[in-house]
Amino acid sequence: METMKVETIGKEIIKPSSPTPNDLRTLQLSIYDHILPPIYTVAFLFYTKNDLISQEHTSHKLKTSLSETLTKFYPLAGRINGVTVDCNDEGTIFVDARVNNCSLSDFFKCPGFDSLQQLLPLDVVDNPYMAAATWPLLLVKATYFQCGGMAIGICISHKIADATSISSFIKSWAGMARGEAEDGVAGTEFAAANFYPPANEAFKFPVDEQANKRSSITKRFVFDASKLEELSTKVASAEAVDRPTRVESVTALFWKGFVSAASSTTTTCDLKVLIQPVNLRSKIPSLLSQNLIGNVMFSSVVLSVGQEGEVKIEEAVRDLQKKKNDLQIVIQDEEGSSSMIGSKLANLMLTNYLKMSYETHEPYTVSSWCKLPLYEASFGWGSPVWVTGNVAPAFGNLAMLVDSKDKKGIEAFVTLPEENMLSFEQNPELLAFASLNPSVLV
Repeated sequence: METMKVETIGKEIIKPSSPTPNDLRTLQLSIYDHILPPIYTVAFLFYTKNDLISQEHTSHKLKTSLSETLTKFYPLAGRINGVTVDCNDEGTIFVDARVNNCSLSDFFKCPGFDSLQQLLPLDVVDNPYMAAATWPLLLVKATYFQCGGMAIGICISHKIADATSISSFIKSWAGMARGEAEDGVAGTEFAAANFYPPANEAFKFPVDEQANKRSSITKRFVFDASKLEELSTKVASAEAVDRPTRVESVTALFWKGFVSAASSTTTTCDLKVLIQPVNLRSKIPSLLSQNLIGNVMFSSVVLSVGQEGEVKIEEAVRDLQKKKNDLQIVIQDEEGSSSMIGSKLANLMLTNYLKMSYETHEPYTVSSWCKLPLYEASFGWGSPVWVTGNVAPAFGNLAMLVDSKDKKGIEAFVTLPEENMLSFEQNPELLAFASLNPSVLV
């Protein structure tokens, strides 16, 4: 297939349909928001042809409903100013684009990462890293394929939104487009800084100066339901290991593959560590609403191994399960308000992170978007036929897990240094359970 060519046909600034009240003009960021790198949380939604709706009507409906949705998600139309968001209604960017040399079915035959990136609106900003830290907070791109299918690429600054947040936004926007104005919108809360302590500009978090200078590559791996069942059964046969979840099984398998691939390359780091962000809303449902927008996660080192160490999947799963139980105990032991629990978790998280150095520790991250209702995002022309997510610009040593359409399998985009990926993608144990970038089945 020839290289896909995406042509921009329009760009607009979309502002909230009604002004943000003066008492909501400033949003305080939390300490967790502050320490996150300046990247976007990204979601892709793909839809097949609907003969009843024209491209012009689709674009109009998306823009109109987006404007209405922004009245509830008002910070997304603002600008970051230090450790706060100035909710000034300056608006979001909406890009219309088309693909004339490729149908959606052709795209689905081999959905490469580079082609996916063309479906994001990042080409409208000069420096994506700078843009994610300052302006704009929300970017949308609707791309129309020659067959009538379409893709919606959505970028929300990670400084203000985690995966659950972008899912809530998409759910509300889709509901608004369907004419269900109150569908999932009314209870939206921007109050993450009431849980985690507010950000302080004086606090400086260690950064990896080489992060944007390494040459990395991203590949897609797909685990169907039967292979995940086979993997879970294998792990559960080990002594003192409870039957793992899908995410635990894939995380452990990836961790083993990461360590094995890195061992074949030169590294000066003493320890490889695995970091796993956890959505806290479901952990503390009595205190944290599912409609809470922000970075409401706990992120810490869950696994580690020395230079000469080897990973056994069963042991990795057991350690992951112990870390999950340890977190639940920490939460349950802390009585009182959500801010008390948030302060305790923030102190624990920052203490652990500040012990690490990029000279001695090589971090890997596995982030799960599984169980998010992204496949329910109908804007009025049916549910998406394929959904995936990631961060942008690409972030090294990262695996993003998303449900397959049947909600039983898992799709993953993995980003590693090129020399590590060459070994990782040929790992026979990984390939016994995962397929490398198979066609998307619609």
